[in-house]
Amino acid sequence: MSASRTPVVEHGTLTLGRLLGQGGQGSVHQVLNKKINTSVNGGWDVVYKEYAPAVLPALDAAALAAQVALTASLSTAEGRWLCEKTAWPAAVVERAGQPCGLLMRLVPDRFQFAYRPLGGASRGDRRLANLEFLLNDDAYVAGVGLHVSERDRVLLLADLAATLTRLHRIGIAVGDLSPKNLLFTTAARPECFLVDCDAMRLRGASALPQAETPDWQIPAGEEKATPSSDSYKLALLAVRLFARDQTATDPAALAALDATLGDLARAGLSADPARRPAPAAWAERLTVVASAKAARRPASAKPAPKPPAPPSPRGPGSARPAGTPAAARPPGGPGSARVPGGTGPGGSGAAGVPALRKSAGRTVAVVAALIAVAVLFGLRSSGDDDSSTARSTTSSGQSSTGGAWTGGTSADDSGGGLGTSDGTDDTGDGTSAGGGDDTTAGAADDDSDADEDATESPSPTPDPVGDAEVGSCFDDEGTRTRPDLVSTSCSPGAFKVVDIRHGTTDLDSCDGVDDSDESVSSHRHDLVLCLSYLNPGGDAYHAGQGDCVYGPNGSGTWYTEPCETGNFKVLAVYQGRNKSKCDGWPHYNLLKPFNGPSGTGLDRILCLSMNYPDAMGYAQVRQCLLKSGSGSDATFTNTGSCASSNVVVSGRTGRYEAASFCGNDGWTTWRSREYPELAYTVCYRWR
Repeated sequence: MSASRTPVVEHGTLTLGRLLGQGGQGSVHQVLNKKINTSVNGGWDVVYKEYAPAVLPALDAAALAAQVALTASLSTAEGRWLCEKTAWPAAVVERAGQPCGLLMRLVPDRFQFAYRPLGGASRGDRRLANLEFLLNDDAYVAGVGLHVSERDRVLLLADLAATLTRLHRIGIAVGDLSPKNLLFTTAARPECFLVDCDAMRLRGASALPQAETPDWQIPAGEEKATPSSDSYKLALLAVRLFARDQTATDPAALAALDATLGDLARAGLSADPARRPAPAAWAERLTVVASAKAARRPASAKPAPKPPAPPSPRGPGSARPAGTPAAARPPGGPGSARVPGGTGPGGSGAAGVPALRKSAGRTVAVVAALIAVAVLFGLRSSGDDDSSTARSTTSSGQSSTGGAWTGGTSADDSGGGLGTSDGTDDTGDGTSAGGGDDTTAGAADDDSDADEDATESPSPTPDPVGDAEVGSCFDDEGTRTRPDLVSTSCSPGAFKVVDIRHGTTDLDSCDGVDDSDESVSSHRHDLVLCLSYLNPGGDAYHAGQGDCVYGPNGSGTWYTEPCETGNFKVLAVYQGRNKSKCDGWPHYNLLKPFNGPSGTGLDRILCLSMNYPDAMGYAQVRQCLLKSGSGSDATFTNTGSCASSNVVVSGRTGRYEAASFCGNDGWTTWRSREYPELAYTVCYRWR
């Protein structure tokens, strides 16, 4: 495969729109002047993902180029299929000859849905339909506005299994196969769409280091991003999809649907990769089960009724920026037997006084199975009702896009690949061919002569609202309902503009904008500023369900960061100061409060769960686990079945290195130096 087959775009030729998302890997921007596959219904809209400076040293430029060039090496049919089913990278973006990001297709509209807020509000926003929404009970799924039958679930899983089969045949292993990276629709027919594709592995090469979503890891010591690891995570997804549970590993619910599917799941979760059924076996059996269910009782197209009261919220949250890296806190790592564990981690002068409103829809951030954004690429997305831009939840999420197929030609206009928005100019500089430039220049000269005789006008009075840009910061010296914005530096305690809604004064237009805490409208300028509070307590203030955070035990700054042993996963987020709301969440063991500006109602609390090294962290007495390795390399995995386990927990204490507590039984211990109260020693016996 020659380098000439790799579509490359110079960063300077891109006309970028608003920032759609930002996360640990970088940022995603709207692209106004380019499309891909311009020969197909006018082309597909694209977005630009720019890698963060910290990510670039780990980027394998050759592997990324190979991903982008892949579609040109496939048949026309295979290339089109890949771009219809995945958000495959379409072009490498370079700055001064060095790769700095990539172009991707915007997620198709059919993989979004009208989200219904659980707090009882009548309106919501359009969100990416991540599969993690379905890892909840049916009352929750119906409550947020989704209508998914049991047969739909079977067909969605069958479509995913068939997709994995074809990807593996091409040489692609997904790697981080988790619900945040899987979108779905049941509109015309149930089908899935895969995002976060530059993190996939193509023919053994990865553009970025392989990572895994918490609660979706393969057994310790196994190679990441292989067909076998995809088979393991497919089985895990099948179990959780039909258990309606974020962390289940018991295939009982799946086996109740069909005994053979239960057998496939048990084999798929084997620690031995050779025992796992390939996705093709899943696709075959799921198709049979779906046909049988259709013969007995066709799926109803009737919309699910809205529950009389909001169900217990446990849905996915948006992927958030990584914040301060893990190096900002004391280093640490997983603990093991006899090895101590480390710490883990309109302005006041405008006509028509602007109105201030605290953003709604943030009374609770709900539980999900995963971490990012992500949501695609772990990125946040602004996602409003008026825009067709896909937003995440993600990782992961996030606005996502896909690649171009070319049928063996280079990805340019002639081959149906990259093109400008009007199909006439691929330079991206906004110019067009013709002789109009001289005329324009002459007109400019005439204006210049006239200006020499004109009286100089006085400088206009600064207008903080009219002059505001995304990234501007303000102090609000007004009241709760009558703002008085004063420009200031973007330091803790200020409000930062994260989006501007032009052509409206509807304060609700900021609903759904990530990290938007207040909205200020100006009738004079016909716009709304979406403002985010820069909490002095750190950027963990804006963490969402599934994100990971860390900070000192007591007062101090807390940051969002990649999930790892020793830091905390956010189970839920609540407005206010009612600490009792965290009680009852599974694996809840720490509450982190944040104070907002006085009188604004922007106080919030995070319900947190420690990320322990392995399944022993939350194991209970008489629970069966699979022990792998020995000594300091030992790990314990919850397989969900005693039949596939080799040890059983015989005791547990909150003391560290309490070997005497375990007597003659085996034991493993771990502690965080910063949070010693969360230490444990767990005893086990061989089965």
